[in-house]
Amino acid sequence: MNTEKSHAISGIVFRHPDAADGKDLWEITKASGSLDLNSVYHYLIMCRHFGETSLVAERQGQLVGFVTAYIPPASLETIFVWQVAVDANERGQGLGVQLLTHVFENAHKMGAKYLDATITPSNRASIGLFTAAARSLDAPFVFEEEFFSAADFGKNVHEAEVLFHIGPIPGKPIKEGDIP
Repeated sequence: MNTEKSHAISGIVFRHPDAADGKDLWEITKASGSLDLNSVYHYLIMCRHFGETSLVAERQGQLVGFVTAYIPPASLETIFVWQVAVDANERGQGLGVQLLTHVFENAHKMGAKYLDATITPSNRASIGLFTAAARSLDAPFVFEEEFFSAADFGKNVHEAEVLFHIGPIPGKPIKEGDIP
């Protein structure tokens, strides 16, 4: 477990994931019932290759949420959120917003000014989450550019994915040890 940079807030410890967390990310995603479930291997790779730009939340040693994210090679000023999930018992308490805010603040140290994600238009919970994160980050946002059409996924397989773009996000002073 990668615990060298952890920080507790309201009983939650935020830290960067490592490969040992991959199966837990898969379990939380599966339990969500609404997120696209990728293979366990995918989550292992996300934790290993993108651990420094991703984040997990633990309560009493149990993983209760995560954000997998990366900085796209063609857009070094953007942190792209692949997936965010919060355990059902932890929802409605602002943990998702805290995870996204911390992921951005960490990416800001790497030069990020924007936070992007794709969301299906019917996913009201994710739209609400990213809207709340934009407000928390005091940044403008747009949700209108089609990133992948429904046809890109194949016939009657998946809704279109629309880009949710936050930024530019004003930089906040970051104190050592403030975030992972």
